[in-house]
Amino acid sequence: MSVVHPYRRPSDDVVRATLWTLAGELTELADDLPDWDYDTVLPLRRTLVVDGARARNECGLADDAELAVSVRWTASGSLLRGCAWRAPVPPIDGVELSVEFDLPGTDLGGTLGLDFSLVLIDAGSTTSKIAPRRPGSVLWADRRDVRLRGDATQFPIVVTDFGSSAYPADAPWILDIGGGLEDAALGSLLLLVNEKRKNVVDVVTGRAAGDPTRSAAVLSMLRSDTLRSLIERAVVDEDFDISTEYPIGSTGAVLQAVLRQHFDDDLETLRREHTHDPAYFAARVQAAAGLLKEEA
Repeated sequence: MSVVHPYRRPSDDVVRATLWTLAGELTELADDLPDWDYDTVLPLRRTLVVDGARARNECGLADDAELAVSVRWTASGSLLRGCAWRAPVPPIDGVELSVEFDLPGTDLGGTLGLDFSLVLIDAGSTTSKIAPRRPGSVLWADRRDVRLRGDATQFPIVVTDFGSSAYPADAPWILDIGGGLEDAALGSLLLLVNEKRKNVVDVVTGRAAGDPTRSAAVLSMLRSDTLRSLIERAVVDEDFDISTEYPIGSTGAVLQAVLRQHFDDDLETLRREHTHDPAYFAARVQAAAGLLKEEA
């Protein structure tokens, strides 16, 4: 079924994009990456040509209307998302842009979604009644999904009633980290979401997609708290060591990747900080997670 938009959109060929690839590889990015793990950084690349003048003309926009192309990513396994790349589109045709960005494995898991779009930033002096006017209006888009490790449930999420469990009845969520350091993270990490917290349930299940401001705030807090839980597990577990070679995909390997991604300090320094200055330690975790940070 085709989607009818309440404003004019340009022809599909106003953006011509090459296939997604990984840096240094000539072949198209595969639908499954079975060798991916949490230590893997995905260096994604793509080239596109945009007809900025034609896009404006076909949409009924003035030349001073501001357009941009961007890539947003989502990870079903970690519930994280963000803007990976963005560039303005001038009012000329044949603009060639190189899309290059890296996604850290510690932020991913499950199915990685790459949403590429041409969007309206500002309508400028446009007077046409059928032209897009609202900032954020999507003029062109495509999406690519990639399954990491061939598994769409790297970070299992369960919506449950906390009132019938040992967890605080009003808590919005809790990250349950079970098993040993060498056990598979897939079977050891479980995010439990309280079914009574409808605002949170709507966000993690995608039902709040029409309210991006609320979704962004909840997901930012969830990301920060999840990161805190993982880091605290690393610093309080006396058996954990940053230099041990844990099995790929294990809980120990995930904890190592998280610490290396967000902190330059050695493990003992972090442990002393957690013990003797917990408020400062908590603030550092919030900063590392980008808690409630506005996207550029």
